[in-house]
Formats: sequence, C-alpha cells, structure tokens
Amino acid sequence: MKKNILTVFLFLMVFSMLNAQNKRRIAVDLHDHKEDSLHLDQKDLPVSGTIIDTAKVETPSMYVWKITPRLGERVFLPMDTLMTNFHQKSLVDGQSVAMGYLGNIGSPAQSKIFFDRPESSRFVFEDVMYLWRKNPGDQYFMNTKVPYSNVTYQSGGGGQSAEHRLQTELSMNMGKKLNVGFDFDYVYSRGFYQYLSNKQMSYDFYASYIGDRYKMHAFLHNNNFTNVENGGISDMQYITNPDAQSVKATGYSGKSLDIPVRMQDTWNKMRGKNLYVTNRYDLGSDEEEYVVNDSTKAWRKKENYVPLASAIFTTHYTDQRRRFKSDYIYMDQLYEPFYKELGQFQTESTKYDGKANDFMSYYSFKNTLALAMNEDFRSWTKFGLTAFIEYDMRKYSMPGEIPGLHERFSDDALTVGGVLSKEKGKYLKYRASAEFNLMEGNDYKLEGEIGTMLSLFGKNVSAKANAYVKSIRPSFFQRNFSSKYWNWRESETNYNNTNRVYIGGEINLPELSFSKTRISGGVETIKNYIYFDSKRLQQQSSGDVQIVSLRLDQNLKTGIFHWDNQIVYQMSSNQDVIPLPDLSLYTNLYLKTKIAKVMTLQLGADAHFHTKYYMPGYEPLTMQFYNQKDMKLGEFPVVTAYINLHLKYTRFFLMMYNLAEGMGERESFSLYRYPVNPRIFKLGIAWRFNN
Repeated sequence: MKKNILTVFLFLMVFSMLNAQNKRRIAVDLHDHKEDSLHLDQKDLPVSGTIIDTAKVETPSMYVWKITPRLGERVFLPMDTLMTNFHQKSLVDGQSVAMGYLGNIGSPAQSKIFFDRPESSRFVFEDVMYLWRKNPGDQYFMNTKVPYSNVTYQSGGGGQSAEHRLQTELSMNMGKKLNVGFDFDYVYSRGFYQYLSNKQMSYDFYASYIGDRYKMHAFLHNNNFTNVENGGISDMQYITNPDAQSVKATGYSGKSLDIPVRMQDTWNKMRGKNLYVTNRYDLGSDEEEYVVNDSTKAWRKKENYVPLASAIFTTHYTDQRRRFKSDYIYMDQLYEPFYKELGQFQTESTKYDGKANDFMSYYSFKNTLALAMNEDFRSWTKFGLTAFIEYDMRKYSMPGEIPGLHERFSDDALTVGGVLSKEKGKYLKYRASAEFNLMEGNDYKLEGEIGTMLSLFGKNVSAKANAYVKSIRPSFFQRNFSSKYWNWRESETNYNNTNRVYIGGEINLPELSFSKTRISGGVETIKNYIYFDSKRLQQQSSGDVQIVSLRLDQNLKTGIFHWDNQIVYQMSSNQDVIPLPDLSLYTNLYLKTKIAKVMTLQLGADAHFHTKYYMPGYEPLTMQFYNQKDMKLGEFPVVTAYINLHLKYTRFFLMMYNLAEGMGERESFSLYRYPVNPRIFKLGIAWRFNN
C-alpha cells in the first residue's frame, strides 16, 4: 500500500511540475553521456577526450572533466542530459551488455564481456566491487557559475526483499578558479534470497583550482561495504526444475526466500579511503611588455599563450581493509574437501570450529614527479612530451601462521616512464606511453592510441586504433594468501609475469536520420593468465590464451519508433581458463515522444541475453570468480518493461524487472548458483537543483 501511495505521489509531483514549467534553461546531468542529448557546440567546449592543460579556453557556464590520475591532465567530457534509458542506470545489468553478479544491487560483479573488465588492482579483493568503489580517475570535476546539486533515489521490491539506493551530488564555485564538491552514495539491499544482503556507504570530497599558471585537483574518498554472503543456492533445481521430487520433498513454497543456501551468518566487510592531490605549475612567463605611448610601457597577458613546460607533483595515499567473518557452524564441511587436497586438513585435536575471522589489508603511499613539454608552445612542436618518476611504498598485512597474529610485508615499486602525445587538431591525434618498474626489471607497460577524422559523402567518420604490450607481475595477494581454510605463499606459487599483447580499434560511421552505427573489436593474446579453477583454487595457465571480440552498436529510428542494439561476439581459445559466451546482446525497443511539448516520454521493453557457456561462480572466501564445469547456463533473456519521463530538472522511471521469469528452460542465472532476481517492480527519481 505504501509503495502505491508513493507511486501516485511521484506521478502527481511530476505532472504538477509540467503545469508549472518555466522558460529556464535546461541544466545538464554530469554523469550521463548517452545519445539523444543536448550537445554543446565545439566552440563552447573542447572535444570529448581532449586533454587540456590551460585554463584559457572559452567555456560555458558549467562544464565537467576527469583527470589522468598520474599526471593530473584534464580530459573534458560533453555535458549531456540523459533523455532516455534512465531505468538502465539503476540496474547492475545495465552496466554492460552482459553482467554476472550475485543478484543484489551493490553486490560483487564481473562483466561477461572480456574487454569491459578493468585491469586487476593491487588489492584484488576490491576488484569485484569495481562498480561501487571510486578512484581519482573516476571522479567528475566541475566548474559552475551557480551551485549545482543532484539527488537520485531508486527502490525495488518490498518487505524482507526491499532494495534502496540514495545518491547525492553537490558542487559550487568559490570565485572563477576554485570549485569544491561532495558526493554521497548509500545502498541498502535486503535481497531476494536468504542471507544475501548489502549495506554500503561511500562519500567523497573534491576540489579543483584552475589558475592561469597553477592548477590543483584534490580528492578524498571513503568507502564502507558490508556484503552478507550465502555462497549461492544449495540446489540448482529450485530454479531449473521446481517440480522435481527432490524439491517437492522439502516442502518448497515457490518463494525465492525459501530456497536453501550454502552459507549462513557469513560476511565480507571492506573499508578504505583514497587521499589524492595533484599539482601542476606552468613554467615560463605568460605576460608580455607592450608600448602604450612614446613614454609609457605596460604588461599584459599573452594572447593564446601556451607555456613552455609544466612541473607536476602528485601524491596519492590509499588503504583498503578486508575482513571475512563467519559464525556458520557447518562452514568446515563446505571447505573440507578443498583444504584436504591442499594438505591443510587439521587433526581432531585442532579441528576447525566453524568460525572464521580473517583480516587482510593494503596501504600505498605514492608520489609522482613529472616534467611536461607542452604541445604547441612553439609552432614546430606539434606534440607534447612528458617524463616522470614515481615511487610507490606499499604495505600488506594478512593472518600469520600463528593464530591471532598478523604478518606484515613490503612490496615497493620505483617506476619511470614517459608520454608522447598530440591532442590538438581534428585529423590526427595520438598518445603513446611507456613505464618500467626498476625494482622488477621485467615489469613494464607500453600503450598507444591513434585517432583520426575522415569525410565520407560529406559526413564525418571517426576512427581509432589502440594497442598495448604489458608484462605484469602478479599482485601480492595473488602470490600470497592466508586464511583459516586456504593458504599459499610466494615460495610455493612461483608465478611468472602475466604477458598481454592487444590490438583493437573502432569506427563510427556517419550518423543518418534513421541510423547510428559503431563497430569495434580487438584481439588479445595472454600468457601466464591467473584464474581460479573448478576447485576454486588459484592457478596460472602456462600457455597462451587468445581472445577475439567484435562488437556492433546499431541504433535505428523512424518517427517515434526506436530500436537500439548492442551485439558482441567473443571467442576464447581456452574456455577452461577464460570462459566467455560466444554471443551477447542487448536490445531495446521503445517509443519516444513529447507530452505537452516539454516532457519526454519513453515507453518500451528491453532485454539482455547471451548464449550458453560454463558460467563462472563466486567464492566468498577469496572474493573471486571461479570457473566451473558442472553446468552450462545461458540463453535466458532478462526482460524489462519500463516507462521513463524527463522534464527539465526531473527524471522518473517505473519498470517491471525480469518479465520472462519461469519461461523456457528457466535457467535464469546471473552466475553459477546465483539466480537472477525474481520479477519485481522498481521505481526511481532524479532531481537536479541549479540555483
């Protein structure tokens, strides 16, 4: 009843705003860069992706950018307002063409599209939380003449299975050069299956100062994640064949909350912070002397001045702490087969007691000093060149061999490198970088990207190619792991560096009145890939694994009818090491029109789908995804029917999630043992304030 009252109230609020609408200029949503949006003229803002080091660019009253974390370069982004697909922003499924996750918002997740997966971090336990954590390179910085704020709330289900997320943003300028902001994100999801809930809170403060010669970006982020773990459902037939005799014998009621699960009273807790400051000072004088009259001279700012060079100093402190805690008395029975195989099974006198409390931590204090020669400081310098040196002091902690004690380790890095780039101009842009860890001579990364703009039948065609060669030393917690049940040390694993060679690219065909097309793809060869096998134990593949991917983004429209598609083909040469679905797709069929000439209405249905393959599982003890060979899963569409409304500063959606529940072969799994949430009603609203 409360949910229905809230829905009616929100509808009344939206339509009352429609009647009271005024002629104020539509503001922009800084975090959404989708199609069907307001595009600023190029003269108002640098091209998306352009790195700009000077404040002397003509800019609109409000604009946004990200930074490159190591050097603090500004990468401007288009300030678009999201007119469509607001409902997909609230779904974990909407973060990729195909996603694997535990079912809840805020839960560990992994894209099933290999090239959408981020590179492994130094603290591997946070990798599965990449959708919810934030690093300096993820932060949006802003400059605005009026205070900006945005509040987003979404909700789904109810009672014992309710999920909620509240996000707030606030940004304001203190003068023309200094901006400060605050973001807050709260997730509370009780879950649609037993002992599977999330409670998360993260917040950050940020600031930027963009002066004529000095520029600064600061970022402070805190996260506190608590995930209740159930290890997945105990029997897949509760989903695939609920009429089986073995299921009926348990008295199963048909409700998701009554399905037995593998774990109880078990938690993964993660807390951490990022403290980041980057400073950039332009060298050389930006003033010139000029003659006022025969007897008077004065100084003025140089027109279109580009500094000769810039000195850069960046400091980044981060820490992450992870605790695996369990009071489940049958936990020993779950892990007994595995620690027996490792030769770590204890005798009766020291038998495990069914309780676990493992703590691991990571601390990093990184300082980078760089000197950049700026592009176009002379007419003949059509490129920029930067050299840097970076020292990263790393500390690790994990349970020791004596119960109750912790061991501490150091694993520092001294990295040198450089960047050669051309970011200005329309027809040719490129960027090449190299870095080498002097403390580990075979640890290096070489990366390059080149882009161009072509003309085809009088229309622009953009093309880009990128490649890299990497030799990456396994991180500390890949080489070492210590817990109550599983343990391995660097002396035992003796892992080699993971070698990766990639080449790929994309092309954006001319946009037509009825069509918009983007084609992309890539090929990567990986040697010594680290993964978790069907026994959930870490392994390193000795041979090469090749990944081939081809993607098509095709949007069609005629009048108010729209049909958007994303299709990805993938091929893994070794499915035992890197399992991937051959074909994944997202399709979205909808009507888009205006109500009273000011409100945008989007009404439609969409679906995520992929072919069958040995879908990975998730192991709470290691917080990693593992490969399994028990059952192929897939070919089940996650279908959503929705209504999106957009009016000036307000967006609103209603949706019915997982309409296809129980249809076909009923293999509605996001991961092995983790079913997709049952059919549920969801709603959300976002409200911007600019005053």
